[in-house]
Amino acid sequence: MDNLLWFVKNGEVNRYYYVYGLDRKSDLDGLEVLPYQEFKRIRDQRNLKPNNEGYNYVCILRDKFVFSQFLSSLGFSAPENIALINREQITWLRNMESVPLRSFIEDKTLNVNGFCKKLAGILGVGAFPLQISGGRLFSKDSEITLDQLKEKLDGQYLLQSGITQHPRMNELHPSSVNTVRLITFNNQGKVTAFCAALRIGTRGRNVDNWASGGIVVGIDMQTGRLQKEGLFKPGYGVKVVQHPDTGILLEGFEIPFFREGVELACKLHTYLYGIHSVGWDIAITPEGPIFIEGNDDWEGGIPMSIEKNFKTRFLQMFNQHT
Repeated sequence: MDNLLWFVKNGEVNRYYYVYGLDRKSDLDGLEVLPYQEFKRIRDQRNLKPNNEGYNYVCILRDKFVFSQFLSSLGFSAPENIALINREQITWLRNMESVPLRSFIEDKTLNVNGFCKKLAGILGVGAFPLQISGGRLFSKDSEITLDQLKEKLDGQYLLQSGITQHPRMNELHPSSVNTVRLITFNNQGKVTAFCAALRIGTRGRNVDNWASGGIVVGIDMQTGRLQKEGLFKPGYGVKVVQHPDTGILLEGFEIPFFREGVELACKLHTYLYGIHSVGWDIAITPEGPIFIEGNDDWEGGIPMSIEKNFKTRFLQMFNQHT
């Protein structure tokens, strides 16, 4: 009945009904969520139409090559851009030399430990690790042929250096780089850290995305420690209090360098003055935080699942009334 009324009122199916906790009376006190289409409309209005101009700045975030180059130019930590590749050729960025893709196996001196991403990919779709050693190709510890690599390269890809995550983060799920998703808002130069969650991979997958079966856990913004429960996206599972693979207890787990990551993200957002809100993906290395991505079209289901008063706080960022 709840979902039927939601559909009649909002014109959409509430696919997050259970993960929001709308099925439990004990969780309803102070719970505030928005219909997803309304959330997207409000978020996108400011990000895609800043000051009602005929242009926007989000391409800086959506193109992974441009984003990484932008960060490096400002001195922020990001994975090193090694090459642009497709099924036909490689363009090495150190000297802008373009060579056939088969040089990966012909050049026996190559030694690369990297990660391939679609230039404008989302949700981790199409991303895969790539190691090159002595003319041999490997992806996730399995040797692959050149033809198998070509099958993976269904478009333009960016090859970046691999990331060694902090040993503490490795304890959660060693097969994936487990990243902090931090939401920040920039209102006329004043940047606010809105909320944060940790995304953790599962089942040995090499990505931690919620949309690919990972779990998300809310982070206490004051202490940098995980909250009690981890959430699967609907369709992948339910709630957990410990990691389903490693058995690590989630509640109280402290994220290394969390405060430093928040401070750096807020500083970085001041340079992106044309983008109102950003969902940052931040990895934690032994040396500190490193920025993987920034998303103008950040997932609203995550903060609405972990922040009871989401609606009030979100609308305040837009100077709107609840």
